[in-house]
Amino acid sequence: MSGDILQEILLEFIEVWLHNVIYKVNLYPSQIFRSRYKYNISVKQSAFPALNNYLRNLVLSLQPQLQRQSIHNITLNILQDLEIQESFTLTISYPTETVSDISADPPEKIISSCKDAFRGHIVSVLNCESKQDSIEPSEGRTFSVSVRTGELAGTQMTAWCCESVLETSVAKLVEPLLFTDVGSVRVQSIHRM
Repeated sequence: MSGDILQEILLEFIEVWLHNVIYKVNLYPSQIFRSRYKYNISVKQSAFPALNNYLRNLVLSLQPQLQRQSIHNITLNILQDLEIQESFTLTISYPTETVSDISADPPEKIISSCKDAFRGHIVSVLNCESKQDSIEPSEGRTFSVSVRTGELAGTQMTAWCCESVLETSVAKLVEPLLFTDVGSVRVQSIHRM
């Protein structure tokens, strides 16, 4: 399977994941979100052009790092008056073998496996408990997105699901939502409250 196809699938998944986390935490009125069918389930996507453009540009900016397989995690932080209240992290790991070495399965089967796995991540986000569940959209609430890459001084770090002391001490509860391994990529969703 071509790395370009996997990259496109991952970019699309990251965008869908971001929309659904933002929907889940009630940052914007639910009326700006539309249901859309993706991964054989109903997912939410913003209908607000400014938010859509921001998220789309963000995702497209990840393309070079994703192509180099250097993205370690993407964190969406929910802020109240610039203080982090909650965060969702999508951790990505890549096997050391090339994609063609991993499986002799046809590309369609690998793509189907990826989409099945991604469906689980979206469902886990939409079904998790959030501190924001009962909070109405309000002034002072916003989000930030941070991307941590494995690139450091020209080398690639290989740590998997490694949380720093600072990251875990900020959160009262770290809730792993889902871990999937489809051979060509491993993805884990984590929720911190």
